[in-house]
Amino acid sequence: MSEQSVSDKTPSAENAVTEASAAVVAGEKELSNKELKELKKKEKAAKRAAQKEASGITPEQQDQLAQQKMERKKQQQTATNTNLKKQLNQTLIKDASAKKKIPALFSHLETREQRNASSPSISHIVHPAILSLTLKYSNYKIVGSISRLRNMLETFKIVISDYQTPPNTTLTRHLTGHLSHQIEYLKTARPLSVSMGNAIRLLKQEISHISIDTTEQQAKEILNQRIDDLIKEKIDLSDMLIIENASKHVTNGSTILTFGHSHVLENLFKYCVNQQDKKFNLIIVDSRPLFEGKNLLTNLVNTNYSPGTEEDDNSDAESATRKIFKSKPITQDHLKVQYVLINSLSSTILEDVDCVFLGAHAMLSNGRLFSRVGTGLIAMMCHTRNIPVLAFCESIKFSDKVQLDSVTTNELADSGDLIQDIGSKRPPQKKSFALEQFIKQCDEEKAKVTNNLNNKNKQQKQKNNNTDEEISGKDANESLLKNWQDIDNLNILNIMYDLTPPEYIKKVVTELGALPPSSVPVILREYKSA
Repeated sequence: MSEQSVSDKTPSAENAVTEASAAVVAGEKELSNKELKELKKKEKAAKRAAQKEASGITPEQQDQLAQQKMERKKQQQTATNTNLKKQLNQTLIKDASAKKKIPALFSHLETREQRNASSPSISHIVHPAILSLTLKYSNYKIVGSISRLRNMLETFKIVISDYQTPPNTTLTRHLTGHLSHQIEYLKTARPLSVSMGNAIRLLKQEISHISIDTTEQQAKEILNQRIDDLIKEKIDLSDMLIIENASKHVTNGSTILTFGHSHVLENLFKYCVNQQDKKFNLIIVDSRPLFEGKNLLTNLVNTNYSPGTEEDDNSDAESATRKIFKSKPITQDHLKVQYVLINSLSSTILEDVDCVFLGAHAMLSNGRLFSRVGTGLIAMMCHTRNIPVLAFCESIKFSDKVQLDSVTTNELADSGDLIQDIGSKRPPQKKSFALEQFIKQCDEEKAKVTNNLNNKNKQQKQKNNNTDEEISGKDANESLLKNWQDIDNLNILNIMYDLTPPEYIKKVVTELGALPPSSVPVILREYKSA
């Protein structure tokens, strides 16, 4: 009876298959590609139904099996989503009081927690060199657009050297995606600078130009050589040309004001003293919380005076005098340095300034200068007093973007950097994100164990031991801003960059020469055409 039932069911399915195939044959000349695909799908479905009917599965049972498969797929998707949510929740700070309050005007900017939320999904494929570089970026051990760019390119050389192409793939296609994962992890520390984005674009373009026939070792050597050429052309040689062009604006006895720390400006001041034997005054303006101007000050103080070049060392007398001069720092006789904080920058200091030299994070295509916060304030103050302002920027920092304010795109740093050690003059000593979370969890556990009475007694003892001056000073400030998250109408915002209008800038000194800010789009157009 079972064989007869199977034989009775199979002819209907076979007839459906033959009818579908006959329809395909009859309509090959008339039907479109879409209709042919639909007929082929029906033919395959009819064949599957015939096979299942031959094995004794009814159409109702087939529908039940299909529904069960759909439910299993949904369960798998929900399981993966919950695992990702767990990973994301592990990176986020769970303490509700520690969540930062951001005004609605700056709510589109990413916080530190939001940047770290993407790290768990790709952390297993990140190179160890990228991990260490990300930690240095987040701890502000490496600060500055050019220094960040140089360290990133050097790290990419290590990543490319250790890279191995997987089977059944090519280097030109897979390496681009592999580098993209490394770059995404770099973004968790700090957003990419404009120079880093331009260099990444050039590097990916070089990877796409590599032929498929080249071996993996040859491709690695070519890419590492291209990275070395990029560092040499866009950073080293560009800085040398900028220094040669800018040294004409430094005269003997002049007073120059600069803000923060710029690598090219530091080399310019050393070049003017050692190579051109000029004597001038320098005012370094600095601001919290990073105190970048202190790095410029310490580097200039630790630089010894060595006049001339190595080619000029012909006689023994000259070498003897140079040995004597080398023991003296350049700040002793040739460079008089004055260090001022931006909040104490008064009009009396600006009266003696002859020229202002500013570093740049990026130059936008509408001629606006995108640099560290405080640059726009100094440029505006100097513009009202008719003091010329010069911006120093390499061409790799030029951007096609147009921006009218510093709100659209910016970097939002931790608000705690402005509050912690408010009376000190040190940059914030930051820890890794995971270590901060671990310390907070330990502190919470200790707080639960200890009683409130013991805490009150300790606070009273500390108050009795402190002097009146300490209470009116640092402790008073800490007590005001210690629990600022609980104050409803208080928002502390730590913005990294600001925007300077082109009216405040007289010239932009690049490796192509000293040009007005309006010529930035011309340089971008010529740069792209070349």
